[in-house]
Amino acid sequence: MGRNSILIISDKPSDHLQLSKCLQQAQTNTYFVISSTSIERPIEVLLDPSIKAAIIAESPETEYLLRLAQKNNSATAIIVLLDDCDTARRIAELGLQDYLLRGQLYDALVQRVVDYSIQLKQARRTIDLMSSYDSLSGALNRIGFRPLLKRAVERSQQHKLTSALLYFNVDNFAHINDHYGEQNGDLLIKTLADRITDKLGHRDCLARLNGDEFAVLIEEAESAEHIEELANNILLALTIPITLNEQPVVVNTSLGLTLFSELEQEQIDPMEAARKAMLHSKSLKDRKHTYYDRQLAEQVSMRSNLATELRSAIHNAQFELYYQPRIDLSSERLVGLEALLRWNHPQRGLLEPLEFLNECEDIGLMKSLGYQVIWQACKALNCLAEQGLGQIDIGVNVSFSQLQDKLFPSVVKSILSDTGANAKRLEFELTESTVLQNPNAIKARMNELKELGISFSLDDFGTGFSQLSHLTTLPIASLKVDATFVRELPQNTQQAAVCSMIIKMAQELGIVVIAEGTETYEQVAFLRQQQCHQVQGFYYSPAIPLQHLPRFLEQQRIKAYSTNP
Repeated sequence: MGRNSILIISDKPSDHLQLSKCLQQAQTNTYFVISSTSIERPIEVLLDPSIKAAIIAESPETEYLLRLAQKNNSATAIIVLLDDCDTARRIAELGLQDYLLRGQLYDALVQRVVDYSIQLKQARRTIDLMSSYDSLSGALNRIGFRPLLKRAVERSQQHKLTSALLYFNVDNFAHINDHYGEQNGDLLIKTLADRITDKLGHRDCLARLNGDEFAVLIEEAESAEHIEELANNILLALTIPITLNEQPVVVNTSLGLTLFSELEQEQIDPMEAARKAMLHSKSLKDRKHTYYDRQLAEQVSMRSNLATELRSAIHNAQFELYYQPRIDLSSERLVGLEALLRWNHPQRGLLEPLEFLNECEDIGLMKSLGYQVIWQACKALNCLAEQGLGQIDIGVNVSFSQLQDKLFPSVVKSILSDTGANAKRLEFELTESTVLQNPNAIKARMNELKELGISFSLDDFGTGFSQLSHLTTLPIASLKVDATFVRELPQNTQQAAVCSMIIKMAQELGIVVIAEGTETYEQVAFLRQQQCHQVQGFYYSPAIPLQHLPRFLEQQRIKAYSTNP
């Protein structure tokens, strides 16, 4: 097969004829097109490194082929040929890079989708590998460990297996790191990881969750007693002194365990359960491992208190917005703000969304909270206009639960009318996962809101099921390159390639590109060189209260687009 083989699988001759014609017109790449009505040996084909992309016509076999490619981590970019986009939502999570519609098979579009899908697949595979492992210990990190844990829990509950999660914490690691130095701290972590690994079976898996915490996934153990024995053996191995600066150092560790069979009746994440057990161990002087059980489960009931507090917080207007500036790179001017929610908790102080937003979603508070956010953002637009800053946009994150509400556009219209805010300066940010949950309904809702003057930004672009059809069929004015593709710029060549590709693609489509998570001069310089339109991140400013904006403009010597001459 050729070096850039493109496999077309369809039982319709017209598909092969039209797609082959489109690909043969390519100016930038030479494609070797392979046509087939079916795959006799799918594993061999999907794992063939010479096949860069497979265009698969929708059929009863499509979902099977996608699952097969995903399960075997195929390097082949999968593109599905559809009659309409209704099927895309159902199969989106099965690993395809994009889809094509039979009624839109134009030369340039087909070539662009194939090129983009191949490049994105290659970049994602490299980044996934880099982002899934801890470079110091060689173990999986939290990102790589999470999907393994999820599948293990599902298998355990489905097949009644004896499986467990062990959660270790190195006691007083910060003190050891400060006293003996970071190099010795790294040596300590590496040694502990090696000792844990030596005790594990071939089915078991180690992960380093953060600086001083490890997790061990034990699958299909012989018995609960075997898990207990393994835990004790690991703890014993970890107590052997480690030589740091020519001194023997004894390390104490706290361990929490959770048996997956104990979680079937509990509404709690296994990682959270094991960590709660570990924290309980840490509080005990003479006991260094604890199982998550019913007694500990009672402590989890505290979560219900959070739900009560959230309802009270909405009623008492304890939520406020902070605003993170967006800077235009060509002019160094402030052009926009992203509204970010904060909770002024009466006892715990200022809380960020990670500490309460999921709970809001779970208990059905997102709609009412979302309307409060839009109201506050509209009032902020009025404040900006009064200060002569009426040309600054404010972006507000909207969720699927908000957009699926048929009344959402009319309520937003009422808010705009009541506040008198300029709708053209209001921007709604949504993720691709939001769009995919109900594409047709979301598109209809977006068009209703667009008629009011509101614009849309596609958030976290590149992290999920990123596809060109969203950018060409939805009223998207801007897209945000996710911070994961910016974090290691410009040293990380894979991230640099992905960023450059997204920026160039958006430029061709006339879409504004905003890079999130910019923290260093080097990142900003690279993005400016690539002609990225705007940036947002700590390099310029964290999220700040609206009243601090004049001070930010003065201190940073950033100008703002204003309505004044």
